[in-house]
Amino acid sequence: MNELAMYIGLGALLLAAAAFLLRPAAAKPGARGRGGEAAEFFPVHCRYFPQVLRAFTSEDAQYIAGRAPSAVRRQWESRRRQAARMYLAALREDFARLNRLSRLLALHAASISASREAEMFWLNLRFQILYAVVSCRLSLGWSAADDVRHIASLIGRLGSQLEHAALAVNPPAGALAP
Repeated sequence: MNELAMYIGLGALLLAAAAFLLRPAAAKPGARGRGGEAAEFFPVHCRYFPQVLRAFTSEDAQYIAGRAPSAVRRQWESRRRQAARMYLAALREDFARLNRLSRLLALHAASISASREAEMFWLNLRFQILYAVVSCRLSLGWSAADDVRHIASLIGRLGSQLEHAALAVNPPAGALAP
């Protein structure tokens, strides 16, 4: 009976964690229900990935480990994980922008097929799972630089594809204006 309770509890915990990690990104106040500038649909944060990656090199950890007391090193690691989580949240915002753009393009372009819509669905699912994995890795204190690189490149490729698609679409007058 104890094993059954343990498995039920573990299942409930996993479902709660999945629901927490797969929740939609928080929208900015006033952003819902209005158009906006075309630039608000394109990614902003993934452009800074090379600088962020340099901040998380293993050389920094080796340098700190050899020169700083353990309390300082622990605080440095904590701040480093916090910065990585903040950047990961910014990448999630970039993906949400691109997802919004893809929906807007699908609305205004007859040439967007159902297969493209299905592709966006699977890409969204893949992003959410990868985001959850990276978030868990960061929470456990593990290195996730390669996974964050994968997320940033995924966003960059999607942004490029949607930019080309957006240039091919002629939306109705005022569709992007408030």
